[in-house]
Amino acid sequence: MNESKKTRPSHVPEENVYNKMHWTIVLALISVAAAVYVFVQSNG
Repeated sequence: MNESKKTRPSHVPEENVYNKMHWTIVLALISVAAAVYVFVQSNG
């Protein structure tokens, strides 16, 4: 990777590693489930 000459703020880790599920993933899954539910109810 390119070595950046910019200084990194102290609160930003060197590598962004997510060990937990991100809230946007949960929001997307809920939205898809709601859309499927509405589709089944309207076409059932």
